[in-house]
Amino acid sequence: MAPWLIAIIVVFGILFLYVAIMMVLFALVMRKLIWVRGKDPDNPCFLRFEDYRNELERKPYETFYYGKKIAGFLYKERGRKDFSGFVILSHGLFGTHVQYLIDIDMLCKAGYVVLAYDQYGVGLSEGKNQESLGTGIYVLENVIADVERRNLNDSLPIVLYGHSWGGYCVTGALRKHPEIAKAVSRSGFVSPTKAGLDALRHFCRPFYFLLAPVVYPISWLLIGRRNMRSALKGMKNHSTKCLFIYSLDDEMVFPENALACHFKDHPQENAEFFIRETGGHNSLLTPQSMENYRNLVKDYQAITVIEDPEERKKRSEAFVGSLDRRNQYRLEETVRDRILSFLEKE
Repeated sequence: MAPWLIAIIVVFGILFLYVAIMMVLFALVMRKLIWVRGKDPDNPCFLRFEDYRNELERKPYETFYYGKKIAGFLYKERGRKDFSGFVILSHGLFGTHVQYLIDIDMLCKAGYVVLAYDQYGVGLSEGKNQESLGTGIYVLENVIADVERRNLNDSLPIVLYGHSWGGYCVTGALRKHPEIAKAVSRSGFVSPTKAGLDALRHFCRPFYFLLAPVVYPISWLLIGRRNMRSALKGMKNHSTKCLFIYSLDDEMVFPENALACHFKDHPQENAEFFIRETGGHNSLLTPQSMENYRNLVKDYQAITVIEDPEERKKRSEAFVGSLDRRNQYRLEETVRDRILSFLEKE
């Protein structure tokens, strides 16, 4: 066999092995983060609906996505009869819609009915796993169509609201729904594939450099082009007024993939942006609130490793009894006011 032919075979063999290994690593990352059932953190420091029972009331909601139940609740301020609009809330990764009770409470008190659902493969909804970030757009489009078909909004203007994964979803879902009055995207990203690469670059740089050259063809093979959808396709809708909120110190979504930064660099008439220097990934909450939560979780985790069962139970009960979940969180007023003023203005 000619030396040049041997060289070609060796090169192609190395490339094949490289791509195969990267596909396995990509699949392992997906299996860890996306191809799992989504659920709320397993600790008592996390908010519960019971914490808002005196202020909010809710009733169950469900629709279907390819035969799988998508479930959530319709929330409204207790006793309120007149409403300004109907908000569909799309939650972020690593939890259910319950992690957004703070947002729900804020919106309900501002006069909105809020439909907050769990994404496919998350919480109350069916589905073996979350499938892909792109799936979230299609599920939201399905929820919008269901709301309009059944007039669950009682002819009130519909507003989309999302954070992180949800911010990506509400932007992407606008493509087919120019009738949506407004949309608020907090910490939303442009591309799910780019978001994954950015996370790797931040948390595991060697893996990033290995995967970056082949991530797009591997994504296409493992999750399909349909699920690699860019949120910017939704902004072909030039009629829905949109607000994009972002903090430059966001540890999960980086500026080069942030929707707010995109529209700062590429202005669009129906797109407003509000970019802050600080605020982290969830800029609606004060930094002290986030620190309070992290410290409480550490305190609880220290209790869970106590070896003596009776002592562990005693300490756990005392800890839970001392929690004041509602008041451990404080809204960042500038962000809250920007959201509410955007929703209120004509």
